[in-house]
Amino acid sequence: MALTFYFDRNIGTRFPDALERLRLRVVCHTTKKSKLGVTGPGCEDQLFKDEETDDVWLAEVGTRGWTVFSHDKKFHKTGYESEVSAIKQFNVGCFYLWGGNATPLDKARCFFRAYDRIVKAAEMTPRPFIYDVQKSGHLKRIPIP
Repeated sequence: MALTFYFDRNIGTRFPDALERLRLRVVCHTTKKSKLGVTGPGCEDQLFKDEETDDVWLAEVGTRGWTVFSHDKKFHKTGYESEVSAIKQFNVGCFYLWGGNATPLDKARCFFRAYDRIVKAAEMTPRPFIYDVQKSGHLKRIPIP
């Protein structure tokens, strides 16, 4: 089964759009050309509202089996119990992508350094899981409380 990469709104659209051009299965939170599971021309509706709470979109994305990428490194922390609950309940696989303030090119470098590790982790690790994708391309498993 091919992986579908879901990019949280904090990633922006330029980097996911570039990955889509490389024929990776990409869905982006904020792009107006994505509907649930459908990407490409003619899809005018936004996937989720910008102000949608994390637990709501995590539930939908987890139900669909998509793999989450976010710059938010909070989903496992105290004070975010609804996000942790959604990750557990809906078996979300999540990667914290390095480069919150980096250029799309630098994000791409990091992503492709880690790409083989990301695919292997996403396919081999039982869900739910969270990994931190480090600038070097290495992955660090984050315990889920």
